[in-house]
Amino acid sequence: MKTERRTKLFKMGEIFTISKGKRLTKENMIEGNLNYIGAISTNNGVRQKIDAPEQYTGNCITVNYNGSVGYAFYQSQPFWASDDVNVLFLKDRELTESLALFLITVIQHNRYRFSYGRKWTLEKMEETNISLPVDEYGEPDYVYMENYIASLKADHIQSNIIQKKLSLDTSNWISYRLSDLFDIATSSDANLQSSNSGCTPYVASSGDNNGVTAYIDSSPSQKANTLTIARNGSVGSTFYHDEPYCASPDDVRILSPKFPMNKYSALFIKTVIEKEKFRYAYGRKLGTKRIMQLTIKLPANSDGSLDLDFMENYMKQLPYSDRI
Repeated sequence: MKTERRTKLFKMGEIFTISKGKRLTKENMIEGNLNYIGAISTNNGVRQKIDAPEQYTGNCITVNYNGSVGYAFYQSQPFWASDDVNVLFLKDRELTESLALFLITVIQHNRYRFSYGRKWTLEKMEETNISLPVDEYGEPDYVYMENYIASLKADHIQSNIIQKKLSLDTSNWISYRLSDLFDIATSSDANLQSSNSGCTPYVASSGDNNGVTAYIDSSPSQKANTLTIARNGSVGSTFYHDEPYCASPDDVRILSPKFPMNKYSALFIKTVIEKEKFRYAYGRKLGTKRIMQLTIKLPANSDGSLDLDFMENYMKQLPYSDRI
C-alpha cells in the first residue's frame, strides 16, 4: 500500500456534488437528538444537538467555508448543516468511512489557501483542484485510497502489540534555556501575505499546516532539521521542518539545534515548548529575547545532558508513530 502512485488533479466539482447548508437561527433551535453541524474545528463539526427534520442523510463530508474555514469532517449520521458549511456527496461511488478519511486529508491540504477574509464558497470549492491517485485509466483509484487507510489501521494495531510502553515520569527532568539548546535567528526572507507560485514552503504565523502559509518560487534559505516558533499571529505555535524552507522575518524565529536532534526528539521538544504558549499572546509577542530566556524541562541523563534516547523511544511508541 505504501508504493508511489501516479496522481492527477481533479476539480472538486468533478468528484463531489456540493451543496450549501441552510441557516437556522438560535431562536428556532430546540434541543434534541439531531447533529447540528457548524463552522467549528472540533467535535467532528457538531456544534449542538437539535430537534429538527434531518437536512442530510449522512455518509458524506462537510467542509467549513466560513468560520474555521477548510476544516472537513465525515458525517456518518443524519444531520442539519448551517449555512457556513458546504456538504459534499461523492459522485459515481458509495462513500465509506475509510475513503472519506483519505479524501478529507487531501481536501484539508487546501485549507491554507482560504481564511475568514477569503471564504471557501461553494463556487470556489467546485473549482478547487485536489490531487488524487489514479488507476490505469486516469480515473480516481478509490480502491487504493480505501486500502491505504485500512493499512494505516492495521499497522497501528501491530505497532501496539510489539512495542513496550514507556511512562512519562517528569520528576527527574531538568530545566534548560532554549538559548542553551538552540541557536535562535531571524529569517532574512521577504515578508509575504500569500503566494502559490512555486514549490518552496514559506513558514509564517499560522498555527496550522506546519506553519506553511504559501509555496514560493525561491531557493530555500533555512535548513531542514530545525524548529520554528511563531512570534506573532498564532504566538508560540512551534513546528519541526524536515525539509528546507523560507520563513517570515516578522512572524517566526528559527531554532537550529546545538545537539544531534532527529525528527523524534524534535517533535518531543516541540510539544514541550508549546506547553508555554499560554504565557504569550498577540499583545505579548514571543520575540527573540523572550525565546532566548524561555526555560523548559526535558528528560536528562545523570550527567545533565539531554536524554535523547528516551525522547526518541517515547515518540516511537505513540500510536501511528510509524507515519512520522
